[in-house]
Amino acid sequence: MLGIITRPVRSLLNTFGYEVMKIQTPLTHTTTGNWISKLNIGTIIDIGSNEGQFIGQINQVIPGKKIIAFEPIKQCFEKLVVNTKNLNVLAFNCGLSDLNGTTEINISQNFVSSSILPMAKLHKNLYPESNYVNTQIIELKRLDDAIKDVTLRDNILIKMDVQGYENKVIAGGEETIKKAAILIVESSFQPIYEGQWLFEDLFQYFISKGFKFVGFTEQINSKQTGIPVYADSIFIKADLVKAAF
Repeated sequence: MLGIITRPVRSLLNTFGYEVMKIQTPLTHTTTGNWISKLNIGTIIDIGSNEGQFIGQINQVIPGKKIIAFEPIKQCFEKLVVNTKNLNVLAFNCGLSDLNGTTEINISQNFVSSSILPMAKLHKNLYPESNYVNTQIIELKRLDDAIKDVTLRDNILIKMDVQGYENKVIAGGEETIKKAAILIVESSFQPIYEGQWLFEDLFQYFISKGFKFVGFTEQINSKQTGIPVYADSIFIKADLVKAAF
């Protein structure tokens, strides 16, 4: 697909804040995500839903599951609601953190790179088209508090895409994370946001909580040198790993 995209088209997309990059087959592709269906997932928690892209994909693999979605940016949240209106989705227009309150989020030109954290120099060098162009005040909740009155079915799948804010989200959701069967967490190998946890930090934390790292999906490489920059890391509760094979 990428091979037939011409340089002028790539340049045009760049002007609108989009970058065309080759990635691995998505985890939730119907032919590569069959293992997920073996784990009898009852509830999906999508942290950093954007416009509902992951929800649409995972619903193709394990349709009809209850999905709890969190998206703090108003414009993205409104599209999320529209895009998932026919699915079993409970959507919250807030971000997640270790404390309840409000904060300012930096809005990226392409929206997907928006973060509470300042952008690191590496991010600016690799993806100048994703620079911050605005800010927005958002609500923050602890995950454990936000869903305390929500009925969760066993074997939870948690997807986390929070642009460097993983450690704060984890700190506010430790009880919920304990109940997870699968964790899919966007993880950076070098700092692309200031103060973020890197893959090795996430690895050590989740392993200490009884999860097993089983690999990466959708790895993104530097368009300048080809070295991996970030990827979605997959962790499965250790006593469930055999069931996925």
